[in-house]
Amino acid sequence: MEKASYKIRETKNMRHFTYSGNLKDAIEKAKRDLQKEKENKEIAQWYWLYEKAKKAINTHNKKIANIEAFIRCAEEEQEKQKGKKDNETTDS
Repeated sequence: MEKASYKIRETKNMRHFTYSGNLKDAIEKAKRDLQKEKENKEIAQWYWLYEKAKKAINTHNKKIANIEAFIRCAEEEQEKQKGKKDNETTDS
């Protein structure tokens, strides 16, 4: 078997394929590489980390939104209470 290789170059919206050596050998090499990628055991861990990160980010963003909502409501309540105190001092 001759030394054969293939190359895939991606641009914004296209893929360019080239090969060197015997085309049949380049196809066989690509098939071996594809099988190797499909059997990659590390990818399961990456998916797990990805899902865990998404959950952590969503939880973080939800906490921020909840705290901001509390601050808005608390400041509105504070203004209401301040208004009541102002009315009480002017009524006296």
